[in-house]
Amino acid sequence: MERIEPLKLTRKDGKVVDVTYYNNFDIDNVEILDIKKLKFEGIKTKDIKKSQIHQEVLKGEDKILLQNNKSKIVASLSKRHLNKIISTVFTRDIESRRAYLKKELISNVDVIFYSAIPILKHPELKKQALYHNQIVHRFALPLKIGGFVFFAMITVKERIDYQEMSIDEFSIYDLYSQVQENEKSPDSSSKVSSRTFLSHYQVITYSVTDLVEFVNLNITKYQ
Repeated sequence: MERIEPLKLTRKDGKVVDVTYYNNFDIDNVEILDIKKLKFEGIKTKDIKKSQIHQEVLKGEDKILLQNNKSKIVASLSKRHLNKIISTVFTRDIESRRAYLKKELISNVDVIFYSAIPILKHPELKKQALYHNQIVHRFALPLKIGGFVFFAMITVKERIDYQEMSIDEFSIYDLYSQVQENEKSPDSSSKVSSRTFLSHYQVITYSVTDLVEFVNLNITKYQ
């Protein structure tokens, strides 16, 4: 990966936050994680219930521990945080292809987090009270699932304000596929935009720089 200049994040209140990149110089190309076995294959999207996803992910437990292979970070995933992750997919686009793939993604969060590449970390941006007490870690990787190839990002939050600055726990709270806006052609009478998966069918390999750019574009704007 080429050397990348430190990124400045700008909070809504105007405060600039410095970002630290993980050292991934030992990675030439990032392997696409191919999820070949679909857990809900043959089931209509609307028939995939929250309880089924809970069972696939938590296996009847209230909380599980997941480890990332590259960073060795161990993150907990609780029933409460899992509910937060899956909430939007059950409130919009319930029967769309995107909703189906997202349900599959969530159900495979263990293998996805294990294979994801740690990209960067920064202080908590949204809550002033947690600015010096919580570190946000961003992981990303290319995925192939259901015939689509796209990027996904996982965010992990580290609390350091308990037990004399020791880590309280990590919690995965967001997992989603990148989407882009596709506007109608200029000569079209309709100005409605559609959302589709950011797919790179012609691309066989990705670099860490590709993932860094993806994460940078998704978390904030440049200073």
